[in-house]
Amino acid sequence: MRGLPIVLALALAAPAAAKKAPEVDRVGLAAVLLRDGHPDRAALVLDGVDPEAEEVDKARYYTLRGVIALRQQDFRGALDAFDGAIAAGATDSSLHLYRARSAYALDDCETALSALDQAGPAVQDGGPDMFVIPAECHWRGGRHALSLAALDAGEARHPEHRGFQRTRIQRLVELGLFQAAVEAGRRFLAGGAAAIEDHLFVSEALIRAGQPGEARALLEEARLIFGDDERILVQSGHAWLGAEHPIIGARMFERAALYDPAYSRDAAEIYREQRFFARALALNGRLFEQPAKLRQRLALLLDMQRFEAAAALEPRLSRLGLLTEDEELRYALAYARFRLGDFETAEGHLRRLQSPQMFERAGQLRKAMADCRAGVAQCD
Repeated sequence: MRGLPIVLALALAAPAAAKKAPEVDRVGLAAVLLRDGHPDRAALVLDGVDPEAEEVDKARYYTLRGVIALRQQDFRGALDAFDGAIAAGATDSSLHLYRARSAYALDDCETALSALDQAGPAVQDGGPDMFVIPAECHWRGGRHALSLAALDAGEARHPEHRGFQRTRIQRLVELGLFQAAVEAGRRFLAGGAAAIEDHLFVSEALIRAGQPGEARALLEEARLIFGDDERILVQSGHAWLGAEHPIIGARMFERAALYDPAYSRDAAEIYREQRFFARALALNGRLFEQPAKLRQRLALLLDMQRFEAAAALEPRLSRLGLLTEDEELRYALAYARFRLGDFETAEGHLRRLQSPQMFERAGQLRKAMADCRAGVAQCD
């Protein structure tokens, strides 16, 4: 609730002319409980108040109701209560800021924007959220220029809130304004002490925008500042892949694997796709997670046409239960046996396939085996 203290202060303040009526006492007690951090108890006290009673300060009652509901995240109740306070004669402009916050939480952008207009200059002291709300609402409504203008205003008023710059970069990318996004990203990184997370955020936005070259340049600068952090290396790997330089990308993942061995799998997969099989096998050997290691090794051995070695993985795959949970692996073993001329064992694997997708592939492999037996095809 930072930036919206005025209404709550007015609600909690003792009335100028204290009345002794029970209802007024209850409103005062609720204000004290709310001030002391007990909104649930305050709500129970207010349940005993008749807001239509002549001696009750309606504006104060409904303001307290609104603040309680807002703290309880009952945004519909909060909006209705603040509307009631205004209808009862409350004139403090901060009430409209509360209304804007409540309406925005209900995805009611029309009411939220209207409330901000009614708040007038109070928006300037309402905290960063009072600029986030119009930026988001205008964006949802397709009013992109107004959304960007709200972000600019928010950044000018709250320069310490770097979320405005982050959102602007995302919006520029979504609009396809890639060069503007690059320039905004560089300004974002140049302003203040940018953290690793900031570099990663900007580079990821550029990669998604189809600008891997710009992302690579930013990530190289980040490596000079932060060294070989694994997150930077992984992001660089994605950037190189996006720029259609898979081998350099693989090397980035390989370097990241020095910090987290799990990235050996990514590097090995890229090398496999590029048919650098020896390097892929070496990296696969570094994996600790056995299911992932065996799946990848089987694919590698088949690509290398090392069918005996592929078939020899069957006991390990079976011991880990992988043949039961992944029919692709069983089919791969059947194919390896087929290529070795062991049609009987291959058929044994095919008979255990159950999914419709595997039935079709099994039928194709059975036909190939039949052609080999009949001498229609050369299968040596």
